[in-house]
Amino acid sequence: MNVSIADCLAIAFAAGFIFGIVYEIFRIIRLILQFKAAIFVCDMLFFIAAAFAVVGLSENLGNYIRIYTVIGFGAGVFAYITTIGRVLNLIESGMAVIWRKTLGKLVKKLQASTAEIIGKIAHKAKSEFVKISENMQDNKKKLLNNLHLDGNIVYNKERSEKIGEGENKNVIKAVVKRGP
Repeated sequence: MNVSIADCLAIAFAAGFIFGIVYEIFRIIRLILQFKAAIFVCDMLFFIAAAFAVVGLSENLGNYIRIYTVIGFGAGVFAYITTIGRVLNLIESGMAVIWRKTLGKLVKKLQASTAEIIGKIAHKAKSEFVKISENMQDNKKKLLNNLHLDGNIVYNKERSEKIGEGENKNVIKAVVKRGP
């Protein structure tokens, strides 16, 4: 289908103006997220979508890309952004600030709750680890203090001192030999 230059420019302008809504969707995402990576991805997706729209529109208007289509489409998007887009931008910016403040309060409450729970868990774990450590230290001291070496014989000194005081009158003595 062959379209005149004026018609091609007008159709592309209208398509670009309507395509401004796509830009608005990406702008809302950018306002909410506000990460450099999210802004970059939104911009790239918009320009890729706009390129496909221009190519598709150009092929439908005459089987080849016309400069009039590109200029008309860009002018339509620009007209949308500077008119309706500007008003919507003010509304969206205000709503994004409210959203971030609400979300910020929620995130702060979640952080405080999470920090409190983790603190309680860490405190409980610390006290348990301290008990285990003290118990192991006591057992180590008992093992090291109770055994004595006399020449080649190892014996329990406390047992030898308690002989005759109770039922346990036996002292185990062992000869320790080193390898050949």
